[in-house]
Amino acid sequence: MASTTSPNTSQATVLYPNTDASTFDLEYYLKTHMPLVDEHWGPKGLKGWTITKYVTADGNEPKFSIAAVLTWESDAHALDALKSEAAKIVLGDIPKFSNVEPVVMLGSVIAAKGSMS
Repeated sequence: MASTTSPNTSQATVLYPNTDASTFDLEYYLKTHMPLVDEHWGPKGLKGWTITKYVTADGNEPKFSIAAVLTWESDAHALDALKSEAAKIVLGDIPKFSNVEPVVMLGSVIAAKGSMS
């Protein structure tokens, strides 16, 4: 299978903390927020994304409930998008589905194998 990412690609990982007080509306997130992400960041170099709902091997609650991995054409594309007016719209939507601030990490893909599809 061909890789969906390659060196020089950038990925932003967005982790939503899972605490006793945290809330997360997965239906809104998938049906409304992620299409908003596509609409505003697709033209800015967003190549695709994956959403992961976490579980743990021991059955305890995971530290993070949900992660989004956004794949960008390059670090420059990701940084430009995160500083754009579109970011205000995308990031301003977060309180509509979660009451916690996500942890965001951005980095360059240095190696990849396989496909997530």
